[in-house]
Amino acid sequence: MRFSILGPLNITDKGRPVPLGSVTQRALLGYLLLHANTVVATSRLLQALWREEPPPTARKIVQNAISGLRRTLAEPDGDRSKLLVTHAPGYVLRADPATIDNCEFQELARTGRAALAAGQWDEADRHLRQALALWKGPALADLVEDGYDWPELTALQNARHSVLENRMDAALAAGRHLDVIGELEAVVSTDPLRERLCRQLMLALYRSGRQAEALRAFRRTRAALVEQLGLDPGPELRELERAILDHDPSLVSGGTAIRMASRGTTAPPPPGGAETAEPSAPAAAPGTPPDTAAGPGRTAGGSPDRPEDEHKRVTAVFVRVDTSDCSVPPEVLDRLLQQVRSTVRQQTCLYGGRNHGSMGPVILSLFGTAQTQEDDVLRAVRMALDVAAYAEQGVRLRVAVSSGDALVLRAPATEADDEPVDVAGRFMETGLGLLLEAAPGVVRVCDTTRQACAEHFGFATTGARPGGHDVTVALRPALASRTHLPFVQRDRELEQLRWWVEEVRRSRRPHLVTVLGVAGIGKSRLMHELRRDVTGRPGMGCLVGCNRALGPKEPYTALAGVVRAYLGTKDDDPAPEQNGRLDAAVTDLVGTGPISAQLADALRPLLCAATGDEPGRHALADPERRQAVFTAWRRFVEELAVREPLLIILEDLHRTDDALLEFVGDLTENVGSLPLLVVVTARPELVNRSPYWASGRRNATTMSLEPLSRTGIEALLSSVARPGSGAHGAESYATLTEQSGGNPLFALEYARTLDGAADDDPPRSACVRPRRSGAEPPVPPRVHGIISARLDTLPAAEKSLLYDASLFGSPFYELELAALSDRDPEEIQECLRSLERREFLQRCRLGPELGSVEYDFVHKLVGAVAYSRMSHARRAEKHRRAAQWLADHSNRPLTLLVHHCRQAVGHTRDANLSVKDISAHVCDILIGAGQQAKRRRVPGAARYCYRSALEFCATGDPRWEVLRRRLYEDAKSPV
Repeated sequence: MRFSILGPLNITDKGRPVPLGSVTQRALLGYLLLHANTVVATSRLLQALWREEPPPTARKIVQNAISGLRRTLAEPDGDRSKLLVTHAPGYVLRADPATIDNCEFQELARTGRAALAAGQWDEADRHLRQALALWKGPALADLVEDGYDWPELTALQNARHSVLENRMDAALAAGRHLDVIGELEAVVSTDPLRERLCRQLMLALYRSGRQAEALRAFRRTRAALVEQLGLDPGPELRELERAILDHDPSLVSGGTAIRMASRGTTAPPPPGGAETAEPSAPAAAPGTPPDTAAGPGRTAGGSPDRPEDEHKRVTAVFVRVDTSDCSVPPEVLDRLLQQVRSTVRQQTCLYGGRNHGSMGPVILSLFGTAQTQEDDVLRAVRMALDVAAYAEQGVRLRVAVSSGDALVLRAPATEADDEPVDVAGRFMETGLGLLLEAAPGVVRVCDTTRQACAEHFGFATTGARPGGHDVTVALRPALASRTHLPFVQRDRELEQLRWWVEEVRRSRRPHLVTVLGVAGIGKSRLMHELRRDVTGRPGMGCLVGCNRALGPKEPYTALAGVVRAYLGTKDDDPAPEQNGRLDAAVTDLVGTGPISAQLADALRPLLCAATGDEPGRHALADPERRQAVFTAWRRFVEELAVREPLLIILEDLHRTDDALLEFVGDLTENVGSLPLLVVVTARPELVNRSPYWASGRRNATTMSLEPLSRTGIEALLSSVARPGSGAHGAESYATLTEQSGGNPLFALEYARTLDGAADDDPPRSACVRPRRSGAEPPVPPRVHGIISARLDTLPAAEKSLLYDASLFGSPFYELELAALSDRDPEEIQECLRSLERREFLQRCRLGPELGSVEYDFVHKLVGAVAYSRMSHARRAEKHRRAAQWLADHSNRPLTLLVHHCRQAVGHTRDANLSVKDISAHVCDILIGAGQQAKRRRVPGAARYCYRSALEFCATGDPRWEVLRRRLYEDAKSPV
């Protein structure tokens, strides 16, 4: 049996839940589990169950409850006294600590703290993360709801907070400040009195270049301490504030968070710091490509926990300040330039980009360098349009946008900052050329940018330079779900949603349905069909909101969309018209009076987006304003549901922040008994977010959309086939069906790319080819962007392992991955399990060796895109390592060995590096493999290795003659 108390009380026996009895039995078992393997006196049990006033029959009730628990916990052999034992002066629950999640939590926490004290940041982060993952909610949450409030539960919750703080220290010391900001902001907003968490948040924000937000976090915590406790912040928090104001260089040190974690303690220095000896690197094998040419500290293998140089699709926004219409002194000009730079920085942050710097009047912003978003190009163009409208004191801006493939160069491993330090790509030169042609106040874009935004903007092709286009007008994009196409193989899911519509209408009780599915699987189309079905029936309202998620500038468009759908307005309607309709609608719902004005004023920020007090922050970033809007929106929905049963559809909720996720998750719990059905669509990444509501909610259901079958994809492709076109023949259908992996969007994008059915289709050169063979069709840019964005949601260690797996294709073994890096096998297994949970990988079957497992990509395109993002030098080194490992394992196919040898040499050549050393090295590998085959008396395999080695052996090399002689002798000898 396994006992779980870190959340609702739960017992499982061989994976099956064990039903528990009355509340008294559950409380008794929960208290004994809190003191497992310890004698608990009966008097303590009575006090725990009834506090100070136990009933006269309390001891009899406890005895009966103990008897019931023994029957529940009885082993198959009938021994009921094995787990729950009577031991004077009470009882003891004897259980293996490994079967109790609390004991496992405590052990992982101890291991993590020990690693933290030893300066092993990655090891500490791994153990502490595992410990926190055991929690499924507040400890014994179901008993707490029944009124039990034991001191042990408070202590356990404090231990959870302590582990979280230790994990944040480990992550900050390892330089992963960007990864923890979101989690820290959510925790600090919930518990603002924990100064240690506030220090960690301030440090993470400062290291991410968000100094103003770090100081704002300090002010919020100070205000909470003064208001609730009448105390000032502690000395460490005040010292950190002063250090931020002074830009203290020590704040960028990886070990700062550890040294400030607790008063009076000193932690070991961080790895790679001045006080730690740098371990000597292993000697490179002959032929290893010098990947360090990318910069000092970079290696082909790289640290698995740090981002490495990558090929990415990047969009650059070039801004040039034009002061030809104003004549001012240099000091005034400098102030004008500073104002423009500040404006560009603010707009870049609002749309989720990164400021790359400036030189004189030219300012550069980049999108897609740190974390790829599938709408990076759209974000960049909208930001460029906002910037181009700037006109103050005679200053006009010329703006150009260019997109393309780039090598994103990261900081050396000795630096604490994980931010990109530079990008390299031809599109940068293109962008500079477009900037020279751009007219003031006009945004000029390249061909690639125009193709990516053709559905959203109008363009005019002007200028002497070919490939330049001016953005003329913003268009309303076509419906993403492609409703003109047949509705294929989703009837079962639609019927389930129809059932919930009728159930909510009948029971008049709220319910939340979450529809999960990867990008392009058909969530939006399913919602379109549901909406059409519901709106065609009388007596049921339907409102839809979709989250566009174009950065913090538009944080809650899903909620705004619901309000606008009821008002009948659009987001680009004039503000007076939207305000007038809002006032009229609210008055119609609640009547006149103070409540009407309060409700309308609270909803107005949703319709008329405003910028907050600080640069780069939306008005709703303030927790008080946000909570007021949430409360008003819930009241608005309640008033609608009182009038008639209501269906609300919120799409793409995985793009929202944790505050909105928590609000939506609690919505059906807080609206009371109203006929309200909330249907949410999101991608599978949502389940990894802490506010996710799938478990432990009574009025919640989750359904997942699976890939379409081969027949479904073929039916979909048949509907878009052009008459008389041979591109969609039987062979093309088979290829597209296999490549799409059952994803309808992927299949349609492949069809458009190969057939060129639309005028704005990208040329084949714009598509990323997954492999060198050319036998497979290229990956369409849109598909590549979707998968690339999903890859960037992974932690650095898991993404690095996925890159390694892409070298082997499908399937592969965990033993093969160990050959490509110096990671511990247990760490590799943990990453593989995590990638399996995130639906990147799947297990095929057990491997040939004891304990080995064979893995495959859930979608083969994931491996293709992951492979394409590695630099050529890194691919060459990985292929060399793979070849060396395969040569030492004679049970692997020789064709695979030769493949990796060829790839190692080919990618070294593509990296514009000398192939002399790597060719000699792979030649030695193949000769050694041939000699092993000859010793095993497999002459055919030996000849194959020798012939392949000749490919990499120069004619003047002495080994060339040796190989020719061996091949001649083997041909003469009998087999």
